[in-house]
Amino acid sequence: MSDGNIKITKEILDKIHAAKFDKEGFLEVDPCGLVYELKKHTDRQLDIELGALFVAIITWGNRKAIKKAARRMLGDEMQWSPARFVLEGKYNDSYRDAVNGCVYRTLNREKFIQVCDNIRHALTAEGCRESDITLEHIFRGKNMDDIISVLCQWLAPARLGTPGVSACKRICMYLRWMVRQGEPDLGLWKDVDQSKLYAVMDVHVCRLTASILTRRQADWKACVELTSIFRKWSPEDPLKYDLALMTVADNGLQSLQ
Repeated sequence: MSDGNIKITKEILDKIHAAKFDKEGFLEVDPCGLVYELKKHTDRQLDIELGALFVAIITWGNRKAIKKAARRMLGDEMQWSPARFVLEGKYNDSYRDAVNGCVYRTLNREKFIQVCDNIRHALTAEGCRESDITLEHIFRGKNMDDIISVLCQWLAPARLGTPGVSACKRICMYLRWMVRQGEPDLGLWKDVDQSKLYAVMDVHVCRLTASILTRRQADWKACVELTSIFRKWSPEDPLKYDLALMTVADNGLQSLQ
C-alpha cells in the first residue's frame, strides 16, 4: 500500500499499539536487534550505550545491509566490546581491509576514526574511573535539546544532522532506544524523561503522516510538529506512536487485521 493511501489517525495508531507486539519478529529485521545481540556478549552499560550509538550511526538504507554492516562493526571490529574499542583507541587499527576504506555507504574509515576520537575525548574528559563511565552519567541533568546538540557535535564527521535544522533522525532514534521504558526500546537511562523524546522523522514518515502534519519537508520543524501531536495524544509516552508508525510503514493498514 502506498503512503498516499494511508490516513493516519490517533485511533489507528492506538489500535496498532494495543495489539500484541511481536518483539522477536521486530528485532529480526530492525537494526535494534543488533543491540540485543550485543547484550548477549556484555552487560557493561557503556558497551551497550556505545554499541547502540554506532548502530544508529549507520541506520540508513537497506535493513539487511545495515545489519550486515553493524554485525561486522560490533563483532569483527569491536569484538563485542565497544567501550574497550573506543577507550583504548583500538579504532585506529580497524577497517584496514575495507574496500576503498568504506565502513558503510558514505561513512569511510577516516570519518569513522574521527567519530571514535570525538567520543573517546568526551568520555575521558569526565575524569571518572574507566569502570564508572557511562553516557547516562555524561548526559545527566541535560535537557533533550542539549543532548541532541552534543551528540551531533560528537558525530559531526558522520553527518547525522544539524540541531534545529535537520530532523536528526538517527539521533532521535538512538535516544528512543536509550530512554523509552518499553519494548523493544532498552530504557537504560532512568533519569531522562521519556515524555521529552522527539519523534523519529524522515521523508517516509513525513509522507506517511501527511494527513496530520502541515509541514511537508522532513526537517526539524516537521519533527517538532509530529512530536507535539504525539505528546498531546500520550503525554507520558509519546513515542509509542513512533513504533506504531513503523508497523504501518512495514505492513500498511494490514497491521490492523
